Amino acid sequence: MVIKIPKYRRKKREKGMGIEIPQSYSEDHGLKQEILKQIQKYKSGEKLEKQKKVTIEDLDYYLKPLLRYKRYIEVIYVYGSAISRGEANDIDVIIIVDDTDRVNEFAVDLIEKECGFIEEKAKKEGFRFHFQPVKLLSKWWHLLIEGEPWIVSSLKHTYIFYDKRNLVKEIQEYIGKNILYKREEKTERLIERSSNSIIKNRQILLQAVATLSNVSTEAAQILFLFENKLFLNRRKIGDELKKYESRIGKENVDTYIQIIDLEEKVEHGTLSEFTAENLEYYSEKIKNLINKIELILAQQKPKSEDKKE
Repeated sequence: MVIKIPKYRRKKREKGMGIEIPQSYSEDHGLKQEILKQIQKYKSGEKLEKQKKVTIEDLDYYLKPLLRYKRYIEVIYVYGSAISRGEANDIDVIIIVDDTDRVNEFAVDLIEKECGFIEEKAKKEGFRFHFQPVKLLSKWWHLLIEGEPWIVSSLKHTYIFYDKRNLVKEIQEYIGKNILYKREEKTERLIERSSNSIIKNRQILLQAVATLSNVSTEAAQILFLFENKLFLNRRKIGDELKKYESRIGKENVDTYIQIIDLEEKVEHGTLSEFTAENLEYYSEKIKNLINKIELILAQQKPKSEDKKE
């Protein structure tokens, strides 16, 4: 039995089962949980649940209520895995309204509310619809001409439910001939988006360094408060922690100093690399430091209380 899932750089394999579970900070938690359920069923001898399929008749049935707004709608089409593989749990729909004349915003609100009703109704019967926010024709056309990757891809496997002027069908013919957009433009957009994603991921990782530094500093400050000491400077906190090495452990003290070193490099823009693996490593180390401080605090009372006694 093999369950196919997206490939990630780090993988964990269940012994003898041929099932790969993604191990990544960007993994879909719901997908992982579903795979784990399937593994448990497999181990217990139960048959795996068959994925529900969607048919054209199903799509027509659920999308039909939208036709009451067809005077405002230019195009309704379904795209993606619902069409290419018949998957009922991922039915993507695009609705385009004509904005060559004044857009009726009230009508757009009614259309979006209808989409919400369809999603709720279909969900109860095992079909998961995902409606894109209503698109204006001019905006959609602009994205198409610019070679927006997801717009172009959405037109390759489609079911056209409603098309007032046969617009989508004609556009599909042009896409097949590479007339509407240049492949180079699409590639540039993908590279630009990839670069933006890398920058955002790096920002998240660097922010995580500050978070680790903050939580470990707060834990150390609480420890010092029990001794009627207060330090705000992180370097001084590191120096003071060295006096507690016999109780906290030299490795834990070194971890704190390492994390404030990293934070300073982030602030000065000199940290060349910090990966998800580094984050996982330091997270575990900081947890150990905090756990050790909590054990010490549980065993002692503040000095002010000792004096009262």
